[in-house]
Amino acid sequence: MTTSQSQPNIHPKLYEIRGAQYSKQNKNTTFRVYAPNARCVLVILTSYGTEMSRLAMQKDDSDLWETVTDKILPGATYLYLVDDCNGKQMLRTDPVSFSVVYVPEVNQVHSIVHDHTVYQWSDQLWMQTRARTDPLRSPLSIYELQLKSWKNDVYHPLNYRQLAPELAIYCQQMGFTHVEIFGILDHAYKPARGYQVANYFAPYRDNGICDDLKFFVDHLHQNNIGIILDWILTHFQHYHQSDSFSISLHEFDGTNLYAGEASAWGTLYFDFNKEETCRFLFASALYFLDVMHMDGIRFDAVSTMIRRHSNDIPAAIAFLRNLNKTIHRCYPGVLCIAEETDGYRNLTKIMDFDLKWNIGWSCDARNLLRTPYNERSNHWQQKVLNILNVACKNEDKTILTLSHDDTDSGEHNSNSVLLSCVSHSSNDSEKFADLRNFFAWQTLAPSRGHMIHMGDELVQPMSWYQRFRQGRSSVDWSLVNTSSLHRKMQEYIADLNRLYQHHQQFWQNGEQDFRMIYEYGPNLIVAYHRGTYDNRRMAVIHNFSNYGYSSYDISLPSSDSDIRRIQNIVEIFNSDNPVYGGSGLFQNVEIEIINSFASGRSFRLTIPPLATLILEEYLS
Repeated sequence: MTTSQSQPNIHPKLYEIRGAQYSKQNKNTTFRVYAPNARCVLVILTSYGTEMSRLAMQKDDSDLWETVTDKILPGATYLYLVDDCNGKQMLRTDPVSFSVVYVPEVNQVHSIVHDHTVYQWSDQLWMQTRARTDPLRSPLSIYELQLKSWKNDVYHPLNYRQLAPELAIYCQQMGFTHVEIFGILDHAYKPARGYQVANYFAPYRDNGICDDLKFFVDHLHQNNIGIILDWILTHFQHYHQSDSFSISLHEFDGTNLYAGEASAWGTLYFDFNKEETCRFLFASALYFLDVMHMDGIRFDAVSTMIRRHSNDIPAAIAFLRNLNKTIHRCYPGVLCIAEETDGYRNLTKIMDFDLKWNIGWSCDARNLLRTPYNERSNHWQQKVLNILNVACKNEDKTILTLSHDDTDSGEHNSNSVLLSCVSHSSNDSEKFADLRNFFAWQTLAPSRGHMIHMGDELVQPMSWYQRFRQGRSSVDWSLVNTSSLHRKMQEYIADLNRLYQHHQQFWQNGEQDFRMIYEYGPNLIVAYHRGTYDNRRMAVIHNFSNYGYSSYDISLPSSDSDIRRIQNIVEIFNSDNPVYGGSGLFQNVEIEIINSFASGRSFRLTIPPLATLILEEYLS
């Protein structure tokens, strides 16, 4: 993993070389910053925004500017004063800042000297177990959230240390195995999603410093919850706060060390043909795995990183392949997940990703929700059968996601929230039944895991982003203080997650254990198997219509070699249960197994409207 210290600019762990490196043994701090074309660089030591002293830096043969001082202790703040190649002087935050702080006295963000040896980890058991575990053969139930707005509004954010115990308890109650956190990399504006990154090593300053985030990760690990970092490597914030101060990487020494063309988000694309881009971002990823103990990386906007203007970008593809292979070699058990929206074929194999988001499922499932019941049979093939039939044939392993983008209609409306998707329903009972069916479809359909975004577990009527922009918590926690259908939906998802975790038939072999049992488009009913363990096989039945059946025969495929082994079958989950807000009129106390010479074997059972049943088959 390491190369010679005499070549610091090709060292894969640049965070061990650059930035403010405090040595407890030598009781001094070494500052190093890469600015190959700068005329001069100074360290400006600050206190509450006021300059206290200046330290001259010298440039070495590898284009690093360096100085050593015994006058600086951890916690001190600093900036670089860069005299760039064009003769322009600008105060800059350190690109390899491990912590940053906002200084209101001068309306600036300053870097903080940090001592990484202070925090003592207590997650050794988690880390050892993770290294021995195949994450693709383990349960994966992800809760996606933005920490700065999950509990409080962004103007009164909680520290990472305050968030950790609350989130750990909530995930345990809800049955989530992992959280995926976005908005963690430091960014400029409070009321922003967090995708215009200013610093690729420092955590978002309003929630705390580096050791606060370590505590957060550590605490979740001690409660058996994994953490996936939403990492933005395709583009970066390039604008400067003023003519004399900047937190951006852009034009750090007066030249374009990182940037490519303008992006669609008002940022600049990274140029992966540039050596500095590759080594800098490579180090950022390893830093969060190595130093911060993250359990996975979700790579944002991979589609536009690897392909633009109908052309592949070979340098970006090579970067991803190299980084993912390094992660798998050096950090076993860590997940590499791609958000890729354009259907790049065989992406997981070509670039060594473990998983990719199944964007197609997300679009089709939500569109099916929007479709009136009497029109759904027209979309049966595309939105239901195709999802199932391609699951085992897909070149990529996928997770079924309902992300922050899916329910974000901007700050002025909530047209994309799940409740809006079922606005065609005549009453709340039907709406929530349809949504319970939707979540069961997401959790149980063949995949390698599933993810929902904060607030969707409550089916809140206002989008997270609209609430966020109005200066409120992104999650409407008042909904759980009543016995409403929103509260019952939260309980439903918790039970669904726990059932998913408890029965390894749903995750031990992922989509490979899927087998179709039955489908009939006119009735909008589909049934499938999801694997066998200890001679118990799981069968799942979805009814996407608003018509229920007091008696319905599900014929079993004659090609199923285990048909004759079925001794008994029991309903273990019913989304129409009254505890979840269902009618309770379609419960299967006993399921009859029918043997017919003409049609073979079948199940005779009750099927509720807009509902999911999970059956457990006992095999001989």
